[in-house]
Amino acid sequence: MDDHTRAVALALTPHIGWTLINRLLDRFGSLEGILKVSAADLQTVHGIGKVIAGYIRAVDLKRTAADLTRYQQAGITVATWLDPAYPAVLNRLDDRPLTLFWKGTITPADARAVAIVGTREASEESIVVAYEWAASMAARGWTVVSGLARGIDTAAHRGALKGRGRSLAILGSGVEAIYPSSNADLAQKLIASGAVISEFAPDSPPSPAQLAFRNRLIAAFSRAVIVVEAGLTSGAIYAAESAHDHGSPVFALPNSAGNAAMLAQYARPLPPDAETLIAAIKGK
Repeated sequence: MDDHTRAVALALTPHIGWTLINRLLDRFGSLEGILKVSAADLQTVHGIGKVIAGYIRAVDLKRTAADLTRYQQAGITVATWLDPAYPAVLNRLDDRPLTLFWKGTITPADARAVAIVGTREASEESIVVAYEWAASMAARGWTVVSGLARGIDTAAHRGALKGRGRSLAILGSGVEAIYPSSNADLAQKLIASGAVISEFAPDSPPSPAQLAFRNRLIAAFSRAVIVVEAGLTSGAIYAAESAHDHGSPVFALPNSAGNAAMLAQYARPLPPDAETLIAAIKGK
């Protein structure tokens, strides 16, 4: 087995993330070393108890290798934190994913990207705003990033396609388990002119925790975040907060409780047109 297979296997092991994999590597020197030592030895690492040690000892590299072959046949790219293909923009995250899966392409052009996000239960006016902003930014060569959810996300992706641009969808499910299923056709169009991306195994169903967690990746892939409409508990708030924490500008319309709260704290009013917005992003 090679280190790519070992890395994917460990990345998909429950409770193994960026902090623990580095502690394990510091202690045992290599991925092969981690997988060879006893459960007792694993438990000498801070944060590794009996349960996690058991998960590591249960890693099945032959099964992982078979899964990787299946993923390749399905057109899925698999990049671990050790691979050159791993997107460098994620390196600024303290909790960066150890493995990323995608269908489609991630290109250097995607370094110029803006996230357009918001609630699933958006007003019709906000749906139109998201669509038009996405089309306008895409027409100017900007990649549009969103989460493929109903409402604002769907409008943003569709607007980017209308603008003949690229769009990246960051999923809270696996790339072979598109959610919501009503967006399966849209996902295929995004694969043709961008990518659907996930840190979760390709067959993983969505969960509330995963849907919330993916918002930090939406922010990481983007140079700015536009929140079109969000409630106080909307997942878009997580994307906005993550962007703000990493120094990326957040723009919002004053049309909802969540947006009003962001504008009172750290968000800026959304400029009147794309050219003004682009200038603001470049100037930060």
